[in-house]
Amino acid sequence: MEDEFQRRLESAFPAQSDAETIRGVSEGILLADDLLENTPILKNAVGRDLRGHIRRSGIIFRIHDLCSRGDLPFAAEIVPMPHGNWHWLEIRSEGFKAHICRSDKPYDFPEETLSRQDARLVNQNDLFADNVVPIRQIISQIPSLYAWLTFGAEKSGALKHVCWAMPPADEGSWLGHINVVERARRTQAEPRPAEEPAKVIKLKFREHIEEALVQQDQSDEDKK
Repeated sequence: MEDEFQRRLESAFPAQSDAETIRGVSEGILLADDLLENTPILKNAVGRDLRGHIRRSGIIFRIHDLCSRGDLPFAAEIVPMPHGNWHWLEIRSEGFKAHICRSDKPYDFPEETLSRQDARLVNQNDLFADNVVPIRQIISQIPSLYAWLTFGAEKSGALKHVCWAMPPADEGSWLGHINVVERARRTQAEPRPAEEPAKVIKLKFREHIEEALVQQDQSDEDKK
């Protein structure tokens, strides 16, 4: 069954998209670090504490932009998380739904959250263990499988890894896993060097962050 999950994952997130995926993650990190460096209120210990959150927001912003422009062949929408007041990018491709999250190493699982835990429940690797129907047919009938786009970066901003990873519903090993950077090297899909974001993109990202903070403050106020 794991071989079929791997095949489906590779079909949904193919090698042809690797270069632009790496570019999106790299440029998202550049956007975030530029915002931290050039915003006085964030150029301090508080900004350093928020670096991980803002980098994730930068990647969400840039991947969403590349999908909207057609540079990445996926559908993408920024939607509220089912738990909490924050938003995440929902990426859809060939029966998969994926979210972006940070991990320490390529094969490490990201930090567990309630929203991620709920989302991965669809990935039941033994649900049809005794079923005589071919597994390929069964998987094709599942409304949506679930994956993560994981990333890791140095403090300097240098990219450590980018992976498409399909987690099990609860505990266990990956049902499917693609090290995007390694696959790009094997297929010689050389990504374009991450470019310093243009002023208009920096401005849009700043507005994106300001809007998110306003929405967060409003949500917190509504709970009082």
